[in-house]
Amino acid sequence: MNELGITFAKMMDILHELALSLTQEQDLLSEGQVNAALLHRVTENKNEQLATLQYLDHQRESLEKLSGVSRPPYDDNPALKQQWQTIMDMTEQLKQHNYRNGLLLAQHLVLNQQMLSLLEQHQTQRRLYGPDGQACTGQILGRKISV
Repeated sequence: MNELGITFAKMMDILHELALSLTQEQDLLSEGQVNAALLHRVTENKNEQLATLQYLDHQRESLEKLSGVSRPPYDDNPALKQQWQTIMDMTEQLKQHNYRNGLLLAQHLVLNQQMLSLLEQHQTQRRLYGPDGQACTGQILGRKISV
């Protein structure tokens, strides 16, 4: 039973670390220009934390089977029930935080796509040099044919 409590404590520590990572991710996504390298590093940390959390959850399931403890929400053990409820509450908050970060990221993707479309449109409408290597002064509407 004590091992299960220790596992829950480790899970809560990882959830706290994950909350910090999500806050850092939100801060980066809220800036006008995203630091891609730093965002990548934060995302990698977040992925490692999620992998650790998954490992701890598997460990929790194994400990339940070995010790014969009831399954969540642990109604027969008030201490475990309280820890489990805290984990569930934290998980719900982190889910909402991650969802908001996803919205911010989606907005950045939309803005980047709009900028690319604008640049592509501008590039096709105005060419700086023609096929002969000479500067163009206007829009090229089609091929010029000299006779």
